[in-house]
Amino acid sequence: RFGLERCQREQSRSRFARPMGSETSSLSCCAELGGTVSPDGTPLGLDSLREPCFHLPVLLKDVQSPFHGKAGFSGLNGVKDLQTKEESDTQPLATTFAESVDPATETATEMHHVSSSSSMESVPVLDSDGLPMSRLYTDAEEKILRQAKRRWTSAQLQADKLRRASEFEELIEQTRLQMLAPAAMSICSMPANRYGADARMPTFEPERHTPMLALINPFSGAMAGSDILCLARQTPYYQNTFFNIIDVVKDQRRGGLLDVFRLELCRAKEEAKEMGTRPRLISGGGDGTASFTLFMVFAALRADPTREEDGFEDQGNGLIWTDKEMKDYFPALAQMPLGSANDFGRTLGWGQRYPGDSESRGIVGSRVKALDALRNWISSAIDPRTRLANFDVFGIVPRDGEEACNFKLAELSGRRGLNPKVNIDGKDQLLMKEAGLPVPLFLCLYFSAGFAAYMTARFQMNRRRTPLQNKLEYARQAFGIVSEWVPPQLNVGLDGVQITCGGEGKEETYFPPRAEKGNTGRNYREVGFLNINWQAGMANGADRAPMLGRICSTREPAKFNDGRMDMYRLKFASAIKNPGLKIQTDKKDGGITFTHEGTRGKGIFFQWDGEARFAFSPSGEQFHINIRKMLNIPVVLGPEYDARVTGDPDNGRPVHFAFAGPTEEKSAVFRERILRGVCGELNAELLASRDEMAAVGLPCEGPR
Repeated sequence: RFGLERCQREQSRSRFARPMGSETSSLSCCAELGGTVSPDGTPLGLDSLREPCFHLPVLLKDVQSPFHGKAGFSGLNGVKDLQTKEESDTQPLATTFAESVDPATETATEMHHVSSSSSMESVPVLDSDGLPMSRLYTDAEEKILRQAKRRWTSAQLQADKLRRASEFEELIEQTRLQMLAPAAMSICSMPANRYGADARMPTFEPERHTPMLALINPFSGAMAGSDILCLARQTPYYQNTFFNIIDVVKDQRRGGLLDVFRLELCRAKEEAKEMGTRPRLISGGGDGTASFTLFMVFAALRADPTREEDGFEDQGNGLIWTDKEMKDYFPALAQMPLGSANDFGRTLGWGQRYPGDSESRGIVGSRVKALDALRNWISSAIDPRTRLANFDVFGIVPRDGEEACNFKLAELSGRRGLNPKVNIDGKDQLLMKEAGLPVPLFLCLYFSAGFAAYMTARFQMNRRRTPLQNKLEYARQAFGIVSEWVPPQLNVGLDGVQITCGGEGKEETYFPPRAEKGNTGRNYREVGFLNINWQAGMANGADRAPMLGRICSTREPAKFNDGRMDMYRLKFASAIKNPGLKIQTDKKDGGITFTHEGTRGKGIFFQWDGEARFAFSPSGEQFHINIRKMLNIPVVLGPEYDARVTGDPDNGRPVHFAFAGPTEEKSAVFRERILRGVCGELNAELLASRDEMAAVGLPCEGPR
């Protein structure tokens, strides 16, 4: 029997030495220990078992312990681990070997139970040192060696699995402690927390409130995000569920913050299952934080075959959750408005300013009032009675039949201030640099090309501390654009731009209008689409109508869950013609394809959700920006939701998560692109290098 008693008995027998001719008992020891060895002490594979091998007593002559030594075996621990439920399968063979050794004389007898055709030599053959020569193993002996080796290997794998699991738990615990450590809360050391130094979040009651998490940008809302994180660190439940989104992005090591966020996300899912509800996820920051939050959720849910023991096992869809779990328990997004315009938060009814902003401006009791406002905001977000709705998410994808996009992205550089241009070769030109993250994976709010995108690119270089200062900076950059000459890297207006709408085989030209009559985009300043019905905190859209209808009738607003894009095109005179800031929109199905002529050294600025980049062709030829609906996600509607501006949130479908697409194959393509995006594979496809910019004549940072 492969057991402890057998090993202890063998331990006392002259350090495993056997008399001449005792090959069988030596083999029994080898079988118990789990394998055979080579002259240098390394284990031999099964392929070597039919070759002559050194006798085990010779190999073990320098071993100091029968359970640990130079022979390469696991010793006592390995033998213990071999005692599993499968052991009964080898019991007869092990007993045969045990019975073949005479306990009194330690001599081998005939192995009738092993093989009727095999018998041992009565007189062993000795080598020059007077030691027994090796021989070939029989089939029965090889079988026992294989079984022992298989069990030994299984035991080692199990031990390694337990070790790695224990190591992972320790790393997670260390990261959780670091979340609460003073060093990690350095942002809390800033004076005058607007909510009070000893303030707390509202008490979370697991039996009454919806499970939730939060990803907060600490630098948004004039640092209001940092104050909110400090309150969360001081309050039970919230201290483990509120995350600094910047730290999560940076700490994606094994056992890091992303892993802690993943574990909390899975915990919230299981708790929501028991309650029969959907978990909530607060996205705290500017408008661009919403798409960034989605990015991090998919990064947390992406399967990793190299880390299955840590909970990354693929459920057949590239994710660690099943399709049903994604549909029913993907967290509903609640947008906390901490940015400048806060179009997303305003659209969903969560306000245009951060919780407690107006209350904190008072003279008496301002912190108490601000704290009450924040508590009420959080209480509404985790209240299971708060209404949910579907929400469309779009994305940039390659055209049908193509593997990758045929454009590259750069980012505006140059001088801070009113005019970013630099003088190169006697001309004022735009200076570019390699674009940073994020890449345009999710388009949640809007997309546009032209004037507003150029203004946003210039604003990004001159971002201010407070929302009011940022709005003034936007106005300053807009004035600079209209008062300057068009730089060589841009066309006049939207000259060279064409947009088609509709799916494959159903395309229709949307821009420039009346192109068949020779009309161009030269006189237009901006073109794009709305998904939500606010832009820059000022403008919103409604269906196109004649002049009288624009003033007297009620028009259908841009809606975020009808599956369509609310397209618009603007001239500088549009504010007078429309009139006001009500944009005329045209609802289009099937997505859009944006085409630019791609002249060498030229391109166009586009913006999505408040982020701007410069797109150009690395080959100097025509390029395309193809946009399609990629996701349907659940969102949480706040108490200030205004149906007059954004329409009825009920689109007639149950609130759920789904990958979009007209067919399952197309949905799988979108899912694959999202998973490639969150692991960084799209960076090389979309982000231009300095050499690629220089190759088409774009001025860029660095030595010339």
